[in-house]
Amino acid sequence: MKNLTLFILIVFAIFAFSTCKEEPPYINYEVSQTILDTSYIVSVIPTPQPKEILIEDVSGVGCVNCPQAAQIARDIIAANSGRVNTVTEYPNLTSLGILVKPVDQNPFQSRLDLRSDVAKDIANYVTVPASLPSGFINRKKYSGNLDWSQPKENWSGDVNSELLIATPLNIDLLQTYDPSTKKLSVTLTVTYTQAVSGLHYLSVMLLQDSIIDSQETRDANNNTIFDSVYTHQHVLMDMLTSHTGDLLNVDSTKTPLIAGRVFKKRFEKILDARTNSPSALPQPQWAPKHMKVLAFVSQDDKSKYILQSKEIEIQ
Repeated sequence: MKNLTLFILIVFAIFAFSTCKEEPPYINYEVSQTILDTSYIVSVIPTPQPKEILIEDVSGVGCVNCPQAAQIARDIIAANSGRVNTVTEYPNLTSLGILVKPVDQNPFQSRLDLRSDVAKDIANYVTVPASLPSGFINRKKYSGNLDWSQPKENWSGDVNSELLIATPLNIDLLQTYDPSTKKLSVTLTVTYTQAVSGLHYLSVMLLQDSIIDSQETRDANNNTIFDSVYTHQHVLMDMLTSHTGDLLNVDSTKTPLIAGRVFKKRFEKILDARTNSPSALPQPQWAPKHMKVLAFVSQDDKSKYILQSKEIEIQ
């Protein structure tokens, strides 16, 4: 009888637990590589920085029109010195098929696999483009759009519009790199120059230029060709934060985003061998002399809008 009573109690407990509708809080299992995380308020508000726009160029080595998008981004940067930053994201997405897979058109074959899971995670978080090239301009969802992606033909006008908008915060970056230990240290300060509300996220990316490898493209006569010595620039290699960014004002009651609010963080990463290629091909290895740190602050995960960006060269 005692065993029967115990059995009934166990069944009842399991049933009660399984019917409970309460969901556990979201846990981000990505490991941020921050070793310093502090916040304070300064009495002297610094002069607001000019807003720096971020172009996220979602690209693929099997995308014949992607080099045109990269050139458009370069032209925009040249026309707006110090006001525009860019990152080229090669997502490891099966939905984009041959557009993102390494080139395999004998004798033109990729030596490297530029795809990354972090670029895939960003695309899944912001918008998975229906095709390539595509891009996000400050992750702004433009009126009439179903998602955040913008065709390359719109980038220049989008950037010009964003340049007219002020930013409520400053980003300052410092970095050191020790070749003997391969340790990169990045110190980042976010200072609010005016009061704002909502949740803000900090993202820190590691980019690399001058990666020479194959790319499908067009010649001067608009014919499809394969360039075996194409220079890939601003390639997203990794992030020091989670792909969504690390939440700055974790407790908004204790750390309100008022003028003078400062968040200071330091990140460290050993630039050792990269081995997590999604294919049999190797990934590009770290080349600090061609690397940059790109940081930006964005709004909550519903808006995703980027308020300010800043980049710095490593060497």
